Amino acid sequence: MIQELRIKEFNNRLERLSFARKQTLRARGTPSEKIHVVYVMTHVGICGGVKVIFEHANRLQKLGAKVTIVSHYPMPNWFPIEVPYNQVPFDLELAKGIPVCDVIVATYWDHIQSCIDTGIAPVVYFEQGDFHLFDYSSMNQTLKKFIHQQFDIPQYIYTVSKPASHLINEIYGREATVYPNAVDEKVFSIGGEKETGNRPYILMVGGEAATFKGLNVIIQAYEKVKDEHQIDLYWITPDTPSDEGKAKVTKYFVNPPQKLIGGLYRGAKMYVCGSIYESFCLPPLEAMACGCPVVTTGNKGSLEYAVHNENALICNLNDPEDMAKQIREIFSNPSLKEHLIKNGLITASNYKWEIIMLDILDYYKKIASYEVQQIHGIDEWDLFISDEQFLNKDDYNKLLKFMKNTPADLIQVPIVYDIEGDLKLAKWEIIANRKQSENDYVEKCYCPITPINKLRLYDIPAYRSFFKKEYEKALEEFLNLYEQEDKLNTKAIYSKWIIITLLRLQRKSEARKKLKAFLQEYPHYTDLHYMNYLLDEKDKVNNYSINTIHILGEATSYSEYLFNATKLIT
Repeated sequence: MIQELRIKEFNNRLERLSFARKQTLRARGTPSEKIHVVYVMTHVGICGGVKVIFEHANRLQKLGAKVTIVSHYPMPNWFPIEVPYNQVPFDLELAKGIPVCDVIVATYWDHIQSCIDTGIAPVVYFEQGDFHLFDYSSMNQTLKKFIHQQFDIPQYIYTVSKPASHLINEIYGREATVYPNAVDEKVFSIGGEKETGNRPYILMVGGEAATFKGLNVIIQAYEKVKDEHQIDLYWITPDTPSDEGKAKVTKYFVNPPQKLIGGLYRGAKMYVCGSIYESFCLPPLEAMACGCPVVTTGNKGSLEYAVHNENALICNLNDPEDMAKQIREIFSNPSLKEHLIKNGLITASNYKWEIIMLDILDYYKKIASYEVQQIHGIDEWDLFISDEQFLNKDDYNKLLKFMKNTPADLIQVPIVYDIEGDLKLAKWEIIANRKQSENDYVEKCYCPITPINKLRLYDIPAYRSFFKKEYEKALEEFLNLYEQEDKLNTKAIYSKWIIITLLRLQRKSEARKKLKAFLQEYPHYTDLHYMNYLLDEKDKVNNYSINTIHILGEATSYSEYLFNATKLIT
């Protein structure tokens, strides 16, 4: 389900590629000392890159900045996030959830344009490296074109290593400032608890689907040495492994908390990195900080700090035989092992967040001294609402910034109507149009407002009957509307009202039967999952419905949806 929604979002971004333009900035003077930085994140599963962003956010806030994280995913629990976290509904463009701020940090290339399109603040792209740097030749021309345009439009780009900066310049023709990663010395140090097992173990980290992590090479090397040294293989992974993956290791840990990861490093006989490519490989450095010997491939990210026979043993890429040789060397040479540990501790001590984050904060303050150069004037628009109607007071300013930069001629926002109790209904409605319209192009700005006419729903057929409590008549009307409608999104909305009306009529058995069919037809419509939550009191079904609602969030891609759906189930 999530993959389908992500593909849908990416395809929508591809369709908007013709609107891509370089962000133009102008000086606005010295910003306030407490600048607001927003990190926009496409995923939050356990991996080094995500952890680095969370470190940035927490430490910037401790340095006096205001920081917000924006993501489609629910707030993760594997890392102690200490800043505000905004979950954006999966069927809403991620950048639509960005609040008014001073700096927007795009953390992956796929949403740079959508961040710029908001018109809210200067956008800086934080590049941590992936296939688009290290496996460029394998991409098709459509993807290459898209990524090149994304790299071309922000004013600022920074990255984590010199090799990554070199590739950005070589492939995409952009200069990138370098701010390396660092180690959280409170978690990753030689002091603290050690994880123990029945036998000594070596440790690896990475997702099963991330083939560039070289986990299969590590497993092959392990198979060559496990019997002669009587050792186990432990695995830290962001996702539950396949049965095949589970069978190849002694023990696995899915999204473990940072404290446990530190204990796993301290308890391991060695940490093994099999990556084919990395921009800045953080786990080997964390292992060094915990006094754990390191065997790593010669990927460029590890070579930023790893030196063979000094602080690590380096093996060839994609070479399980050479990796096994280096693993044996640590077991058979105690003096070398101690030498690696000693120098590894020194190496790790050179990468301190306290120093690096001061530099990054200064960098953001420099960026925050600029504001977005508006393309359009507010006087070009007819605006049909007032600032008093916004549920979030900052959203009025957000809308104005959007109006100054959008190529659209019509703007929709969610109008939120009170239904009964805590139940609220949001409908996307046009609240602004360009006086001299050119294309009738409609854009959405996620700025929920209260309605001017609170009784407007009474003017809509079927709705009027429902709110007058003429439920039999309303049901007949909604059923007719459903049968006559061709658009799937609108049919889904009518399906919700059919279920609600059946509930009002106490016809639960009929409602369950229809809802089962509706859910198969419209599996991404959160409102139907809420109906399922209401209808079935079985814990198993409720848990499924609750989890689905928390993952999807509000059904904002539909013209009508239940407002704050996740809060209705808490």
